[in-house]
Amino acid sequence: MSADAAIGLANTTVLMLEDDPTMRAAVRSMFRAAGCQEVMQTANGHEALKWVGWHAPDLILCDCQMPQMDGMAFLRALRKLPKGAETPVLMLTANQDADDAWEARRLKVAGWLVKPVSPQNVVAQVAATLGRLPPRVPENVLEQLTASYEQKLPAAVGALLELASGAQPGAAEFPARLAELHGKLHILKGQAGTLGYELLGQVAGQLHDMLAQALRFPEAAEAERVELMRLLRVGLSGMKLVADRRLRGPGGVAGARMLQQVTDFTLDLQARLSSGSRAGPA
Repeated sequence: MSADAAIGLANTTVLMLEDDPTMRAAVRSMFRAAGCQEVMQTANGHEALKWVGWHAPDLILCDCQMPQMDGMAFLRALRKLPKGAETPVLMLTANQDADDAWEARRLKVAGWLVKPVSPQNVVAQVAATLGRLPPRVPENVLEQLTASYEQKLPAAVGALLELASGAQPGAAEFPARLAELHGKLHILKGQAGTLGYELLGQVAGQLHDMLAQALRFPEAAEAERVELMRLLRVGLSGMKLVADRRLRGPGGVAGARMLQQVTDFTLDLQARLSSGSRAGPA
């Protein structure tokens, strides 16, 4: 980067492809604090491709797991467009799949940002990708959004706990209920950590990753349905306590104990699922 590189993101046009409105609002606040006023947003990959065909954004910020067209499908289609072949893309996602990350490199992605993210990190990555010097972003840039978010958080986590409590291990719809919980936890872990609820986001991440493995190995998971429900109830009950008490940050000693309890439970169950998947059907 040259010594006379521009500071900040003024006169920069960013296209954000993200299906979660809370994350869209958070990232928009980050960009505006960094001086970028041209933030185009869509939750639909097909719409994003049309927009790129009409305009020429300086950078695209893209989620990975979305309905209709996921981030990787969008990338493959983008690189076939004359105006999209060389457009810088940063992935902003809760996805940590190594295969997707490798495919993204092949498609010339400039960076892979894993949710939750901090405003300083997002702005710094975007500025570096565009050859700019990163501006200073106020620490409290998301405070107003966080205050609004935490008002809704107890009800949101309560709804997840109710959803899990209604899942019956012997029911035919049990796998579908797990898939629904997995999708909602995917969204929540990115939101919570980004908006200051570090502990809640970490616990949500543990439950999300456990469900991802259970959905990947349904035969092995079938034998562990009761334990899966125990883990979900323990984790979600802890998350509800955090949300009710509006415990931002890591939660101190009590938070560390809660996270360790969920982590130990998760690791034990993951080991059993892994063993069951290798054994295969009897």
